[in-house]
Amino acid sequence: MKKNLYKYILCHAEKHPNDLAIIFEKKKLNYIELLNNINYISEYISKTLKAKKGDRIAILSYNRIEFITLFYACAKLGTILVPINWRLTSFEITHIIKNVGAKYLFIESVFNEVSKELLSKILNLIIIGIDFTPSSRKIIKTSQKSIAKTTNTKCNADFDSPMLIVYTSGTTGQPKGATLSQKAIYYNILNSITMHNFNKLDHILTVIPLFHVGGLNIQTIPALHIGATVTLHKKFETEHIFSALKKNIYTFTVFVPTILETLLQDKNWNPSIFTSLKAITTGSTIVSTNLIKTYEDNKIPIIQVYGSSETAPIAICQKISEKRTPFGNAGKAAQYNKAKIFNEKYQETENNVIGEIGIKGSNLFSYYWKDKNKTRKAFVNGWFMTGDYGKKNNNNQFYIIGRKENIIISGGENIYPAELEQTLNKENNIIEAAILGISDTKWQKIPIAFITVKNKSSFKISECIKNLKAKLANYKIPRMFFFIEEIPKNALGKIDYKVLREYYENLKLEDKLKENDNDN
Repeated sequence: MKKNLYKYILCHAEKHPNDLAIIFEKKKLNYIELLNNINYISEYISKTLKAKKGDRIAILSYNRIEFITLFYACAKLGTILVPINWRLTSFEITHIIKNVGAKYLFIESVFNEVSKELLSKILNLIIIGIDFTPSSRKIIKTSQKSIAKTTNTKCNADFDSPMLIVYTSGTTGQPKGATLSQKAIYYNILNSITMHNFNKLDHILTVIPLFHVGGLNIQTIPALHIGATVTLHKKFETEHIFSALKKNIYTFTVFVPTILETLLQDKNWNPSIFTSLKAITTGSTIVSTNLIKTYEDNKIPIIQVYGSSETAPIAICQKISEKRTPFGNAGKAAQYNKAKIFNEKYQETENNVIGEIGIKGSNLFSYYWKDKNKTRKAFVNGWFMTGDYGKKNNNNQFYIIGRKENIIISGGENIYPAELEQTLNKENNIIEAAILGISDTKWQKIPIAFITVKNKSSFKISECIKNLKAKLANYKIPRMFFFIEEIPKNALGKIDYKVLREYYENLKLEDKLKENDNDN
């Protein structure tokens, strides 16, 4: 029998058919119903759409059951799922679909206008409505208990088959299509199970987007893999999260730092509603130690994870069974991969020395879609070079410093934006800060700060600089400050430095000078 992720759902459906698998809004599917849905959509893809092994199938949708059934249908058939970030513009979506050569796009009704634009730009694209009938007249009806059981459980794919193409966030450059095999996803599942110590009695709350590898693979797919229960929220909404947590039935969830901060600042914040959670997993960006400490002080365990689309994503993590202090560390290498810190000559550094994080393991992506050159550059002696700087302490705990591209070299000295951002974020009047490096004739690069503040009229740049000089070397002090209503971020809360740089470059010189003259 071929090893296939679909077979695990088949096994649960045969042994425990009535166990609850997925809850979404008012719908509940047990494992036999989930299996029937997967088989139904598999037959639709293979017989109605005539899709073949290796064909790319894109999906543009909020979180819903069909996202999961399509995932397992692709695993069964050997077709390749391409989740699309619904925050992207139609121009960006067109680029991805053309780049990946997707023949089919499953789409939710809320994105119907986007589908019309795509049809005008992409020849021969077949659009299938998930919950509506598009102009193509094709609609798939799933997530219904009345679906007839099919006995066709044959798999056309094995563990080496490409299964998922996830486009990287592209916060510093052009997104790349990281291609993950079933094997990579399987070993990520094992990393997750070990990290969380999952069992089939666990109940996962998924609110972050399934189009991101973190939403799909950190907890959701691993939980279904072992026969646990997953509740899906369409998207992140503060009121819905508080309402859900009051039920005291969820044992795990993933909240990115932006969600953690939003909940904490909300008027309905109440630590007592988190009591059923064994832990909240967080990551995707550097997490403030103060934020972690606030949750931990309220007896809400926070465990960190580090990784990327290319690592499926779990690569470094804190296990729920291990000590989480000192706060701010991202944990140790995950169970089924290795992690090291490398210098510029790709030699392993000593402990407590900053370098680039490298990952090696069976959870790694196979290649960037249609980009052999970037694939080749991403690996050194079998190690995937993440492009992130970090360091490892004497207890083998890793600390994430920031993106390699964002490091500012000023007069020969390295400035790490994350360090400066975290220091600024501790200033009383600053809500959030982001740091960019810009060209300078004398120093090559200098740091500038973008800040959102509580009260602009009472914020004095000179006072802020004075406070920073007591904590940081002079060369790290921002040369300019810019007030901004909101720091641009991607769907998982990472600062979008590309958008930030475009904003700066579009500012007129007089506006730049005016922004930095607020002390008068």
